[in-house]
Amino acid sequence: MKYRRNHGSQMPPEGWHYARIASVRKGKQANTQLGPSETALVTFVIEGDVPALVTQSFLTAPWANYRLERLIDAIELDASGGVADDDEIDLNDLVYKRCGIKVEYREWKGKVYANVVDVCAVDELQEVDEDEEGDGFVPPTQEMDLDELSFE
Repeated sequence: MKYRRNHGSQMPPEGWHYARIASVRKGKQANTQLGPSETALVTFVIEGDVPALVTQSFLTAPWANYRLERLIDAIELDASGGVADDDEIDLNDLVYKRCGIKVEYREWKGKVYANVVDVCAVDELQEVDEDEEGDGFVPPTQEMDLDELSFE
């Protein structure tokens, strides 16, 4: 039996990607400025020619991190195509669901890691023409009326 070793980078490229959630498990408790928070470790499989894995720790306290809330909102949890409005959600229901993720490299303790810095629904990612420069996707956009914002 022969095995070909892969000496290339094991990290996914930076930018927006289509991804599927491979697993969700309980992480270590994290200390934040607002107090302790439980964490959930979410492993994503990045789809593409060369699939890659990236695991991100999400704080589960709603006041501490909006990314887990955004991830839940981005994934269609009910059959009608909308998001389940339950107050309590089993995070294992997220497994095998698709979403868009933005990967950026961050250095920590002298090592570089791939981090999921943003999430969106699959239909918010739009492919760009192959002739254009960039990572192949346009990030999601949201229109805002600045007159409606309160600056008090």
